[in-house]
Amino acid sequence: MVVIAGLLIALALPNSQRPVDAFPMSLRRERIELVRARYAVAADPERRALLAVFDAVRSAANPDGAELGVGQLDAALRALGGQQESALTREAILADALALRVVPGAFESRTEGLGEATTVSLTRTRDVLISGDPILSLFWIGPDGEEQRARREVIPRALVISGAVELFIRPPLSAPGTWQLVCEVGLGETARRGLAVDVDCVADLGARREALAARPRTERVGWIAERALEELCLGGLRHPVLGARALLKLAEDREVGAVRAEVHGGAMECQITPSGEASGTLVLVGGSSFSPIELLCGAAGAAWRSYAEAEGLRVIALDLPLSAGGGRISLAERLAELREDRPEDAFHLAAFGDAAGSIPSLRARHPELPLDSVALVSDSLRRIGRDPRLDVNTILVECSGDPGELGWSREEDFGRVLIREPFLLSGALLPDLMIAGRGAR
Repeated sequence: MVVIAGLLIALALPNSQRPVDAFPMSLRRERIELVRARYAVAADPERRALLAVFDAVRSAANPDGAELGVGQLDAALRALGGQQESALTREAILADALALRVVPGAFESRTEGLGEATTVSLTRTRDVLISGDPILSLFWIGPDGEEQRARREVIPRALVISGAVELFIRPPLSAPGTWQLVCEVGLGETARRGLAVDVDCVADLGARREALAARPRTERVGWIAERALEELCLGGLRHPVLGARALLKLAEDREVGAVRAEVHGGAMECQITPSGEASGTLVLVGGSSFSPIELLCGAAGAAWRSYAEAEGLRVIALDLPLSAGGGRISLAERLAELREDRPEDAFHLAAFGDAAGSIPSLRARHPELPLDSVALVSDSLRRIGRDPRLDVNTILVECSGDPGELGWSREEDFGRVLIREPFLLSGALLPDLMIAGRGAR
């Protein structure tokens, strides 16, 4: 029976990838989004501490610190939380190294009964010193902050070292809302906790999932959200930005919060609009670095909503290739369509990472595309010597600049700014940089 259940889970996931294999990538994406969210609200001392962690990751092989693993991301989160590495106890180090995968990753609201049988897999993300058999406890933390202990076990040291620990629990009685599950290592005053993970309680979760699956394919425009929901429920693979309740709403209603989502040209695009009449359009192209959902629904979303309101722009995030194929139209084709929708309005483009590197060649191939301005965000254009200047007003934001080089430089219709923050934070920083770029002319 266990083998059959595991097979069903594998078949439900993309490319038949098992949850245990897909979890490291899911965990890294989640950690990156946590760093983004906490940096956005951090005070200057914590921000400086994070940047110090980032500087320490740089090396000759990794000059821009782009390849941050889970260990470095955890160190960044501790820095943002004001924790000193030298003050960490053995319990704290172990708790920090245990990542939770909860299956199913959401549960039904109910007023009685035991609820779903839930498996919590504890994955050790890095080598740590373990002395003796540690005591591990799991706690549910409710939306109101009230705690319930779900499990306490003495786990053999060899099992923890193997990195394969499973504990079995039941979800709490609850109305719909977001709970958290956290692992605690040790007892009493020496006990320390790792990072809590969100676990949504959802009304009619099973019935709503079945209703989504029964929709005709042509009506299932939220298929990306639907797939992410199934990965969460069947394999415990958390979406980096949205929990089960938000994924359900996106799949059912094509919107979540202020963001409207559509599938166009074979790919999902997300849009936010100002409360008043929009006077222009800004298209965001995240490339392989930022999905449309991450840009407009995640930690960067608040910055882009504020920008859309202040500038009177509709902001549309896309995920399209340079060349059409595989059922998807090309980026140039979609840009032309969006411009034709409102030909009298201003039209702006912003691109990140690999997408930013491709915009100059895209512009050369399609000079007829009417663009009023372009913003490029990169951590490599300066290093590889590629000239990013275009025939329209252009701003280049280069991440991971040395402290002595920070600031703006300008030429005619071209501005460049070096920022010290790593590229992974740039999604939320670009709106303010674009405003500052106008002031630097």
